[in-house]
Amino acid sequence: MRELADLLLESMVERDPGIVPWADRYAVTVNSVPGAPGMLSSWRTVTGVNRVGQYVVDPVLGQVFVTASLDEGGMPVTFWARLKVEDGRVGEAELSHVRARADGGFVMLAEEIGTYPAGWTSEIPAGGRATRDELERLGRAVFDDSLTGPEPSDDCLLMELGGVVLEDPDYIDLLMTGELHGGTDREKTSMKAGLMPVRPYDPDARIVAIDEEQGIVVVTGLVPGFTSPYVVRDANESCFVPAAMIEQHRRTLRGDWARGRRVVEELPATAVSTHVLRLHSGMLQGLHMFNCLTAAGGRSPWHDRT
Repeated sequence: MRELADLLLESMVERDPGIVPWADRYAVTVNSVPGAPGMLSSWRTVTGVNRVGQYVVDPVLGQVFVTASLDEGGMPVTFWARLKVEDGRVGEAELSHVRARADGGFVMLAEEIGTYPAGWTSEIPAGGRATRDELERLGRAVFDDSLTGPEPSDDCLLMELGGVVLEDPDYIDLLMTGELHGGTDREKTSMKAGLMPVRPYDPDARIVAIDEEQGIVVVTGLVPGFTSPYVVRDANESCFVPAAMIEQHRRTLRGDWARGRRVVEELPATAVSTHVLRLHSGMLQGLHMFNCLTAAGGRSPWHDRT
């Protein structure tokens, strides 16, 4: 199935959807927009493949998930896709491209795709391999906070849209406690990743792939939320915040930091959110989020497909 993912990438670069062996009846979306491949943006804008990040192959579900950094006329783009395969032909292709930071909510690190912290590359010790049931339970817990997730390892860092997230420590202080705890010259820092106690809920979240050899599960859900101001000392930007976490975020919006600035208004939005997680030795080893924003109340057609 990896070969079919490679053919998909080649077909976009060559502007030739016919390179892909499609099923007699097939469905394709790009950023949740359905259409015939030759009419969709992926086959008009992609000019090259900079690097493939991951292949996650699930022969049980007949699906493969792939991530990549693509080139669009010199601009790096974060790309991920799910392909459903039967008898060597592609029946479903769910493609996502993020071309700018706001498209994904806040972070966009296409240049870093394929570079992973130790949690993603650590060897699975004898007896430490996660079972398919354990990986499925982890996937189900991502969008259901009534389920308990595993503890994260020390090497489990939050990744988003290609690379490790480096967050402003002032923002973390205010987000977690509402108070500042350090000086004004602290550098941005990576964050240990785990399943937050309060997290978005989606009863229709979908397991995309379970790769037992790598200990990886991929799950996609819909996350209602807001694109809100991100104002931290010198920063004056925007970020997508899940509705379940918006009150925490709002306490970071200190009036003294926004005073005298033009600041964007908060507006509702929805994220089609894909989480890639690695599990072994009973611990969460890696968490990589891929978000693609859509209009408030928007849905992916795959969430309504039976």
